[in-house]
Amino acid sequence: MSLLDKINFCNNGKSRETYIPFFVEDQRVGWIHQEFVAVLNSYSALFLQKENSISILTSYSQYESRTSAVDKVLRKLYTEKRFTGWRNEPYPVSAGFFDKPFFEMERAAVPYFGVRAYGVHLNGYVRDNDEILMWIAKRADNKPTYPGKLDNMVAGGLPLGIGVLENLIKEASEEAALPTDFSSKVKPVGVISYCHEENSCLKPDLIFVFDIELPHDFLPNNIDGEVSEFKLLPAKQVLSITSDTSDFKFNCAAVNIDFFIRKGILTPEDSDYTKIVRALYGA
Repeated sequence: MSLLDKINFCNNGKSRETYIPFFVEDQRVGWIHQEFVAVLNSYSALFLQKENSISILTSYSQYESRTSAVDKVLRKLYTEKRFTGWRNEPYPVSAGFFDKPFFEMERAAVPYFGVRAYGVHLNGYVRDNDEILMWIAKRADNKPTYPGKLDNMVAGGLPLGIGVLENLIKEASEEAALPTDFSSKVKPVGVISYCHEENSCLKPDLIFVFDIELPHDFLPNNIDGEVSEFKLLPAKQVLSITSDTSDFKFNCAAVNIDFFIRKGILTPEDSDYTKIVRALYGA
């Protein structure tokens, strides 16, 4: 395994051979695997299926009517155990981040429709002379997704109706007890996009990445029960864990690598450096 392997795994959903484009109002908003398309055959009152596409019927022309109709179908599919982990957390379905959503959808179902989801991740780090140490979280064993995996200090999805920075501050408070007065020290440092395929689902997602340099006496403390523990580790050790193991959640590994590049922890002397940069940033 290597850092390049981790990026390639994070972005392993490049093929569309087994997926059908999902449209709303002639705008593609997702990709649905042929197996799940077959499941949706039973819901022809909502979905129009053609040979090479699937769409919501034009009779559902309003945000509210689409949301209600889709929600009824998703709740039935959930009771049939077609997917798990219902969270009562609506995500917007749109053609782009700043575009008006066509409707909203339960978070747990989003990957089955290949709809782009958004998230916020925060790297919390400490400087010790010339060394950088990173706060690493371990996901709780009862998390519905990727239980027990290592994570960035703060990470969460971006649900409907909340701004990016507002959501980051909320997540930081819940997951790490980061005081709100620290928010002025949080720095937006870019985005990472990828398309990950897993269990016949596509995740063409985008993460807003932030950094915060923390004082030596700060100790993160989880409030919402989603983190089992935090560890402060030398960044070079985090690099080794990221490279040599599968301990990190797949997209958190990509966020780590972005941090290593920006902070000069991963340098051009690494034989894969140019390949890693090009794979991570699409250069």
